Amino acid sequence: MSKSSLAIYIHWPFCSIKCPYCDFNSYKRESTNQSYWLKAYLKALELWSSRLGEREISSIFFGGGTPSLLEPDFVDMVLQKSDSLWTINNDCEITIEANPNSVSTRKFKLFSDIGINRVSVGVQALNNKDLDNLGRDHSKKKAIEAIEIVKSFFKNYNLDFIYGRQYQSSDDWKDELLQIISLGAPHLSLYQLTIEENTYFHKLFKRGLLKGIPTHKTVSDMFEITKKLCKNNGYKQYETSNFARKGFNCKHNISYWQYNDYIGVGPGAHGRVTMSGKRYATEEERSPDIWVKKTVSLDSTTPKTIPIENRVFLEERLIMNLRIYKNIPVSIFDYEKLSPVVLDLEKNKLIKSKENEIIIREKGKRVLDYIARSLIDCF
Repeated sequence: MSKSSLAIYIHWPFCSIKCPYCDFNSYKRESTNQSYWLKAYLKALELWSSRLGEREISSIFFGGGTPSLLEPDFVDMVLQKSDSLWTINNDCEITIEANPNSVSTRKFKLFSDIGINRVSVGVQALNNKDLDNLGRDHSKKKAIEAIEIVKSFFKNYNLDFIYGRQYQSSDDWKDELLQIISLGAPHLSLYQLTIEENTYFHKLFKRGLLKGIPTHKTVSDMFEITKKLCKNNGYKQYETSNFARKGFNCKHNISYWQYNDYIGVGPGAHGRVTMSGKRYATEEERSPDIWVKKTVSLDSTTPKTIPIENRVFLEERLIMNLRIYKNIPVSIFDYEKLSPVVLDLEKNKLIKSKENEIIIREKGKRVLDYIARSLIDCF
């Protein structure tokens, strides 16, 4: 009997800066006692192993925060523990996120030596003015240098960028995207700037002080430019914001979007796992200091686990499948509720029905949230 697969997300919550647009569970902190924190991460993995039993690890993702601030020994111990508790399969994708200012030849050679085989570099912009506006602590020159270091050790890497920035026109984005493509990365994550609650940008926006945000029409044009230029240069759009050359889709993110099992380890980390045939949502304590104290304590327990009701299960799976434009089977819906909704969506040329499946059309890919809201009421 084969072991079921498992993806592991390791959340390191600390950064050298806190970006004004970021709503992740991350905190500015100058230094940490990494050996103390390592004990908590290793214990958290042991606790998960006692709950999940035998699994085969398909991907591991070190995210944050800025996990490239971690020492390679820390990462190595987490990988060794994961392999000893379960089994890291031979083609396991192991990713670490990096900010350009924490990329060095010494450290990234060591990351490669211990088994990291994919790097995701958070560049966000390729001009210094916009980098400043986004609160980034690196320059365009530093970003290019970091990418060159990453390329020297890793065949598989991703570059993160944000479009829809302040005072950015669609022509600006087109020119910048051509520069991005010329860097030759096998994977690109290209996100629209969104003003999230509990961010400094949101505080400015509410007070009318966040100037120059492009209109919805301009951002929509940028999305169309993104799809066209990426397609013309050999990148397939396999998710709303993710584009990859053949063979370089991110396995870890696909685990999320296909609604496979994954655990989240670290402050505020989330997971979705199947135990004894039942689907659970999991959530760790958000406060880093409380999380580490609770986790290393003698009576430590696994994170909060909440059974997922069938309707919520269907809703979450629907939303994830829409993100990767996966065809949706009609059979999961209440037909009487679904029929008029499908007719309306087809009339607006957002979807089409074929062989008892709902297929997202090109026009529909621009309004996935609207399609999701329409279909969620049909269970």
